[in-house]
Amino acid sequence: MQQDAIGGFVEEDSPVIGVVTGFTPATMPETHAHRRGQLAWCPDRPVTVETGAALHLVAPGTAIWLPPGHPHRIRAAGARQSVNLYTQPGAAPLPAEPAPFLLAALERELVLALAEASRADRREPAFARLVAVLWDRLDHPSATPSLPLPADPRLRRIALAHLDGDDTALDRWAGTLGLSRRSLQRLVTRETGQNWAGWTRALRLARGLAPLMAGQSVQSAAHAAGYATASGFVAAFHAAHGITPGQLQRRIGG
Repeated sequence: MQQDAIGGFVEEDSPVIGVVTGFTPATMPETHAHRRGQLAWCPDRPVTVETGAALHLVAPGTAIWLPPGHPHRIRAAGARQSVNLYTQPGAAPLPAEPAPFLLAALERELVLALAEASRADRREPAFARLVAVLWDRLDHPSATPSLPLPADPRLRRIALAHLDGDDTALDRWAGTLGLSRRSLQRLVTRETGQNWAGWTRALRLARGLAPLMAGQSVQSAAHAAGYATASGFVAAFHAAHGITPGQLQRRIGG
């Protein structure tokens, strides 16, 4: 029987197959895709999900839908549990593009129960009824933080490095990439619509999102983003996103 090497499940005729597994930073897969769609929920820590043109920052109370065949990569700062539902193409009434869904208490229990179901359980009528209830409950995507990722692989490399805490300066990046300072500046403006300072400021601010989504203090988020004071971080965050860090935490249930 065919096995999904990364998802870890054996293919069968069930519209939904659930898997609960764990990953460490060393075992998190590189960019990949599944024949089935994937509803991925990491209940123990925030994760970042690269989906091509965007980087989604997903809180523990949120699942992300990844359509069939859509390349993606899920990363976290430490070991994570992964609760997944893999759906046959066309079996889930969910969007054609990646989308986050806020999970209230009922949805969390439904996702976990379906993910832990055995092959025999999946053949029972009750399983199909639970799946139908879940799809009814996931009636619209939620608003969660995301960042556009440049299509240019050189800028994508810079963006991901900055998000991981690398504050390498413009001149050094230009040398690393074999570009002049001016050429790199022009590339950033063309691909992002921002200058170097504005673009990297947005990336530094984004580093504060994971602590906020994990329920940590604004001071911790400010430190992760490289700000000396919480007040400076709050002001910059509000200017960029139109809400305060505390408002974001309340919105996503952090």
